[in-house]
Amino acid sequence: MSAKGRPQSYRGKSHMKGLESPDDLSDKDSLLDLGPTAPPPEDPNVLTVGIIADTEVTLGFLLAGIGFRRDNQNSYLMVESDMPQEEIESFFEQLYRMHNLGIIILDFPTHKRLKSVLDKCKNMLPVVVVVPNKATLGPYQEWKGRKHIREQDM
Repeated sequence: MSAKGRPQSYRGKSHMKGLESPDDLSDKDSLLDLGPTAPPPEDPNVLTVGIIADTEVTLGFLLAGIGFRRDNQNSYLMVESDMPQEEIESFFEQLYRMHNLGIIILDFPTHKRLKSVLDKCKNMLPVVVVVPNKATLGPYQEWKGRKHIREQDM
């Protein structure tokens, strides 16, 4: 410890090479190396994720870094209760036809609305994952339980 109570390794601002603020740093002078950046979604070797869910679920995934918007094209749709069925179905079909989409995340109410469309989907990719939201956690657990029992009977 130094006389000022700081560890000996403390360098103050001297390690910033005379810069007044971190905003003055260029990419090559960065103090924090975050490693390679994620490849852009248009890379054919990278599978992306699509989301069709209510606002809370969609925002949660977007905050986690899942989903993108590029050239006025989204990989997500925030479903409102009064949204027309045709709009949801056409967006799902658009996602389903994307060549670089690996997963489509649906919340439970949207899954129920898209049941007739989902029954026609036979491709291995994209994988459709159903997640509950706050309002449907109870019914979702009952549905999963019934589905599990049916699978055991087969």
